[in-house]
Amino acid sequence: MSTEMGSQIKRDIFIHVFLYSLLRSLMVGNGVESDISCLISIKDSLEDPFNYLSSWNFDNRTEGFICSFVGVLCWHPDENKVLGISLENMGLKGEFPLGIRNCSSLTALSLSNNHLTGPIPSDISTLIPYATSLDLSYNKFNGSIPPTLANCTYLNSLRLDHNKLSGHIPQELGQLPLIKSASFANNHLSGSVPLFFQDISSVDYANNGELCGGPLPPCSLDSSHDFPQSFKRGLATGYAFSVTSVIVIYMSYCAPWEQSHHQRNKHRKKAKELGTIFWSIAGRKTRTQAPAEHELQPLQLQEKVVKEISVVTERMKSTMRFNEVRDATDCFSIDKAIGMGKIGIMYEGRLPNGWNLAIKRLFDSKQYKREFLLEIRILGKYRHRNIVPLLGFCVEGKERILVYQFMSNGRLSKWLHPLEGEVTLKWPQRIKVAIGVARGLSWIHHICNLHVVHLNISSECILLDKNFEPRLSNFGKAKFVNPNIEDGANTMFYVSDGKKDVYDFGSLLFELITGKTLKELSCSFSTATNLAGNPSNFVNAIDESLMGEGLENDVYTLIKVACKCVRPFADERPTMLEVYDTMKDIWGEGH
Repeated sequence: MSTEMGSQIKRDIFIHVFLYSLLRSLMVGNGVESDISCLISIKDSLEDPFNYLSSWNFDNRTEGFICSFVGVLCWHPDENKVLGISLENMGLKGEFPLGIRNCSSLTALSLSNNHLTGPIPSDISTLIPYATSLDLSYNKFNGSIPPTLANCTYLNSLRLDHNKLSGHIPQELGQLPLIKSASFANNHLSGSVPLFFQDISSVDYANNGELCGGPLPPCSLDSSHDFPQSFKRGLATGYAFSVTSVIVIYMSYCAPWEQSHHQRNKHRKKAKELGTIFWSIAGRKTRTQAPAEHELQPLQLQEKVVKEISVVTERMKSTMRFNEVRDATDCFSIDKAIGMGKIGIMYEGRLPNGWNLAIKRLFDSKQYKREFLLEIRILGKYRHRNIVPLLGFCVEGKERILVYQFMSNGRLSKWLHPLEGEVTLKWPQRIKVAIGVARGLSWIHHICNLHVVHLNISSECILLDKNFEPRLSNFGKAKFVNPNIEDGANTMFYVSDGKKDVYDFGSLLFELITGKTLKELSCSFSTATNLAGNPSNFVNAIDESLMGEGLENDVYTLIKVACKCVRPFADERPTMLEVYDTMKDIWGEGH
């Protein structure tokens, strides 16, 4: 039996490597040109009365030139590989752009608030097979909703509201495994609504002809008599398209047909995460949003600082070669992507010696020079048990890459907001995280000679190692408390104290206790006045997994610590050293 299993594994590995090599060669040969032709066909097929797409100039084909286009977000600005397209509220006219099929890496598409007409393509799942978000709302699309949408198995969000769609909502859509939100309101739809895994509100079906079932009034016998037959047809259709979908996804992610359940879930969660984070950063390329400005003082100082940072970063000598990190991530394969932030994509990498790495490849080396310099300046100099170790960096051409020690348990946010079926943190682990973060913040505030203030503390930037020891990461917004110490580039990013970090730490404690930040908790109360002044306000919001375990006193004590941290006036808040000492006295250093 073991011999047969071993042979099967070897066959799987062989198929895996063969198809992976084939796909890589195809992507290298055609990927960039196909994405360019994708955008050309979109521009040519749409009427643009207000010239919002005038920035789409294809004459000067330098590296990454399409990444500066309005509404286009790339995987990396030097690769011409489109990650998302957001053409909202531009007055565009025409039909759904079929040339979008050539954007082979597309994960998010929004064409909302335009004047697009015609049907949604019946083969839409082959046009955008890896989409995690599709928004066609507020247009004039007509005809029926294609059942093939059910083969876009990575969809998290689907918006088809405020159109002229008619007919039934395909029952197959209810089987989308990752769907979190869907809206069909203000159309001409009728019949029974699908049974979604996630609750879809009646508001999302409002102002249609004769929809029924689910959150709506039940279907009458007359209106639902055809449901069993349509459901059977849906199963047959869904099965046929699912076979096709499996083959496409298999080729894309280079995984064996007989994947383990763990591997399938890993790909699904990765697609969900990348799609979700896309919308948080897509605004960088929209026509209405101004470029982000650093929190500096006078304009003259800003210009001086930018020049000085540019000089420093250009003179840096890499500690790792580009080809080393490229090979460690299989040429920055999508399959190796483990997260995406506002300044770059994080990849999991592995060196030939067996070391696991977390490799951050910056989107734009010009725009994020300050963040790059601060990460090296702080993480490259200091080592602490609660700060993520920076192992090296790479400066080569336009590439700016940071290499960290890999944290096997990922972001804290993943554990505080688990998907269905995933485990959550137990109370001892939560206390360990709270004490560790307090220890790390008090150390950077009061002990290390630069006296660093993080200014970006949240569950997203707290990483957990294999022992659930928390590590502070993402120091790109950091500043320094001591104005007498220069940071090497005379940048003078100073603040008077670290009370902003204390407030953010208090909000993090609330998230550890309730699953919600202080801002989210405040929104759930009818009045938020003096909310942080009374710990009893939060009793009903405590995470259910912490109740009934005899932990009430510990939980209530931690709430009181959090309330002190989020007092409205900064001078009323304790220092991080005082917070850490308090927690250490209550729970002990080695908790």
